[in-house]
Amino acid sequence: KTSAHSSGATAAMAWKLLPLLVLVAQAADYNIVNLDNNTLKLLTGKDIPAFVRFDRDYPYGEKADAFKALAQTAAGAKVIIGTVGISTYGEKMNQDLAERFGYKPPEKELEYSDMDNIFPKYRFFPTNGGADMEYTGPVTADAMTLYLKKEAKIYFGLKGTIREFDKLAADFVKAGANKAEVLKNAKAAADALEGADKDAAAYYVRAMEKSQEKGDWFKTETERLKQIIGGGKVAPSKKDDMQLKVNRLSAFVSPSDEL
Repeated sequence: KTSAHSSGATAAMAWKLLPLLVLVAQAADYNIVNLDNNTLKLLTGKDIPAFVRFDRDYPYGEKADAFKALAQTAAGAKVIIGTVGISTYGEKMNQDLAERFGYKPPEKELEYSDMDNIFPKYRFFPTNGGADMEYTGPVTADAMTLYLKKEAKIYFGLKGTIREFDKLAADFVKAGANKAEVLKNAKAAADALEGADKDAAAYYVRAMEKSQEKGDWFKTETERLKQIIGGGKVAPSKKDDMQLKVNRLSAFVSPSDEL
């Protein structure tokens, strides 16, 4: 018979295990926690959201590198970055999890040739038992980080951003905010900066000003930049500059609850 007490004890045990799992993860891939059909249910759907990859035992290639970069970016953030290794030999570990999440039909065992055709897959597990969902966006570190920032409201210090201005951005879009006062504070803070930080801060200020001309400017400009970046018709340096702008705009579009 399950009781609230036993459920709480199980959760407490899971969190005691987490530091050990993280140490194991650091021995393999930094900040990626190895999960199986026991630890997945113990560590997901609790107080901290989780982003989990389902893939072969030892992933490789561009997508694996992107996931490693995501994990490095997420170090110190309130999110679990986990991986479920699915094997096609021996005891065929974690094929039951692949079936549970619809990545394998019940009557079929996954073979080595299936792995490249089906995987990797990614799922987001919200806090407190919220319904998990599959991530179907681009498998890049930037795209997955922005996804987590939006869905989990996690603060990430994205490339090209400034925490102080991410906080001002969050204040600017709050319901009932005194936008004129926030803009004034942002201008004063930007004036005190130098070099690359001053240029970055100036973009936050321009974004605030633009939004006063057009209320949904943050979202429409983000979408416009993403379409250009995804189109592949711009020079790499121009694309990098646009990605920095998208990163800064994310502070307005998906403000973090942690700021």
